[in-house]
Amino acid sequence: MKKMNKILPLLIAPLLLTSCGKVSKYAEHLDDYVFTMKYHQNFNVLQLTDIHWNVNSSIYESKNYMDKLFKEVDNHVKSLQGATAKIDLVELTGDTFMLSNSYQVRDFVNYIEKKAEEYGFLYAPIFGNHDRHGEYHPNWIAKQFTNAPHALYFEPNDDLYGRSNFMINLTEDGTKETSVKWQIANIDSGASFSESSISPFRDYDYIRQDQVDWWTQEHAAAGLDVPGLAYYHIPQDENLKLWNEVHNGATYKNKFFKLEEFADNGNEEYASNFLDNGKTLNLKGAFMGHAHNVDWTVDWDGLVVGLGVKTGIELYYAHVDPENPDPAVQEGLASVGINEKFDLIGASLVTITDEEDNIEGKFDLEHLYLNERESGDFVRWVKF
Repeated sequence: MKKMNKILPLLIAPLLLTSCGKVSKYAEHLDDYVFTMKYHQNFNVLQLTDIHWNVNSSIYESKNYMDKLFKEVDNHVKSLQGATAKIDLVELTGDTFMLSNSYQVRDFVNYIEKKAEEYGFLYAPIFGNHDRHGEYHPNWIAKQFTNAPHALYFEPNDDLYGRSNFMINLTEDGTKETSVKWQIANIDSGASFSESSISPFRDYDYIRQDQVDWWTQEHAAAGLDVPGLAYYHIPQDENLKLWNEVHNGATYKNKFFKLEEFADNGNEEYASNFLDNGKTLNLKGAFMGHAHNVDWTVDWDGLVVGLGVKTGIELYYAHVDPENPDPAVQEGLASVGINEKFDLIGASLVTITDEEDNIEGKFDLEHLYLNERESGDFVRWVKF
């Protein structure tokens, strides 16, 4: 079912919110930020991050790579879950573009729309710090997704910080009339641009307190016992806290690679408390992108916090060599069990598995490393 069939009741409210330039109060319109999809066992959420289509991209090569990736993920879920399994939701967690022109943006939207039609998924765009670095107005790029039939995107003129803040509630029948089984938050963690003036020099941003309050209210509206996931672009200072805890002796499960800094703003004045709040409110997973050489993930007493695998072949990414003596490389290799050279690019997959063991709030996380090679592509799925 296409997005338009799911969210038609939502379309009138945003028009009211943005008319005449009036700024709405988000707390008075919480329901308007909510999309719905039908919940089912083995609901598959594919995270694609940091694709970085830009003016120097070979769109032909990029599309060929993405074609292989979608086919691999589709085959993978069918092999594990049966012939009717599919990708249900794609989370685009920022930096889909970088110094792109309007043609490339339209071309990508057309491409992802064709893939959505082919594989039967909806997709949720979240903006990163590079997406608006191009020859277009921020409102223009937002409209490309707002008008796309398979995109879930909402951008009102409100008093909530950021642009890509919205919820996806997985309900029993796919409407707002039945109970919420899971809630997926999409959050603008800072697009590194100024709304009020041109400012090329911006710190990497963070999740503001009003966004935490908004998420808390949306979660309460869905039900305090509802498990949640969150997707955003920029890792917060809290990630570094968890890294330090693990490497100071904490016994939290952790896996995958950290070969560069998390690249948060590093300024305690701007430190987010989103994860601390989420941990007390049944948040089960928080996933982001931004740092190309990092997909490090940790289970923090039941809250899984991690970076997705950089998806695009554009810009830089890590070249992992088993012969590299760097302890960070060796630690990552030991966690994934790979003993050959490969590049840290691919995708991340969350599969909600509640009903398998009758345990609410349960999901599987897998990282896909997909490298094109003339001798046969390198493909590795690693489960967290």
